[in-house]
Amino acid sequence: MSARPLTLVVAVLLAGCQATVPTPAVEPPAPASLLVDTTRLIADVAALADDGYEGRRAGTGGGHRAADYVEGRFREVGLEGAFDGRYRQPVVLPQGGDGVNLVGRVAGSVYPQLALLVTAHFDHLGVRAGQVYNGADDNASGVAVLLAVAEALRADPPEHTVVVAALDAEEMGLVGAQALAESPPVPLGAVLAVVNLDMVSRGPLWAAGAAHYPHLGALLRGAGLDLRYGHDAGQGADNWTAASDHAVFHRLGVPFVYFGVEDHADYHEPTDDADRIDPVTFGTAADTILRAIRALDGGHAALVAGR
Repeated sequence: MSARPLTLVVAVLLAGCQATVPTPAVEPPAPASLLVDTTRLIADVAALADDGYEGRRAGTGGGHRAADYVEGRFREVGLEGAFDGRYRQPVVLPQGGDGVNLVGRVAGSVYPQLALLVTAHFDHLGVRAGQVYNGADDNASGVAVLLAVAEALRADPPEHTVVVAALDAEEMGLVGAQALAESPPVPLGAVLAVVNLDMVSRGPLWAAGAAHYPHLGALLRGAGLDLRYGHDAGQGADNWTAASDHAVFHRLGVPFVYFGVEDHADYHEPTDDADRIDPVTFGTAADTILRAIRALDGGHAALVAGR
C-alpha cells in the first residue's frame, strides 16, 4: 500500500499583490509490484463461481464442467500432465458416481526428484432448495491462485518439482485428497511439503501448520511475508489441522502449510459470490502465497531436514 502525498497550495505575496504559486505535481509512489495478474485471478474466480456450474458439487454436471474449465486452464498455462502426460485422476465418490482430480507438474531445475505439492479443491456444495452455492471464496479463490502459481512457475521454474493439484470432493470428506494420497504421481516420500489453498480471498491471510512443522514456519517468517500464524493448535473449530485437504497428507507424515482466511458471513452460504471479493485484497493474498511457495522452494536444506 502506498501513501497518498498531501497537495500543498502555497500563497505568496508578490509586489504588493497576492499570487498563488502552484506546487509542481508529484506522482504518488507506485504500489509494490505484484507477481500475479489480478485481472486473471478475478476472471478465474468469476468463471468457476458462475451459476452455470451449479455450485460445482462433485459428481454433478456442474462439477464435471468445472473440471473441464480447470483442465483447459492447465493446458493454457502449459502444465505437464502428472499421470503419464494426463491430468485426470478418477475419484470414486462415497454416494456413488465419479469425481475427478486434475493434476499437473512443473519439473524442478535443481532437485527434480523431490517435490512440493500445491493443492486447492474446486468442488463446492451444489444447489440446495433451488439456490446455487457458488463458492467464490470457498474455493474458486484457491483454484485461481493455484493457476496463478502454476503460470508463474512455468515462466520461472522452481528448484524442486512442483505438483499442482485441483482436487474434487473436499466437501464430501476430503475424498479427492485421499485418492491422490493413495495413488500419487510422485512417491509421497519425495514430497517435502504440501501447500494447501482453501478460502484465500477475503480478509487477513493465515498460515496454519507451523505448530506441527516449525521449519516451514521459519522459512515463511524469514521471507518477511504479511501472514498471520496460528489455527494449528488446541481443540475445536479454531484448529484447522483437520479442516481441509492437507489433513490427509498430515496424517501420513507429510509436512503442510495451509493458507486460508477465517470464516465470514458468506461461508457455506449462497451469498459466497465473486462480487463479494475485493480485487486488491485478493491480489495481495495471491502474491503473498506465490512468494511463500518461492520461499519454501528456496529452503532445500530445511525442507529435507524437516521431512
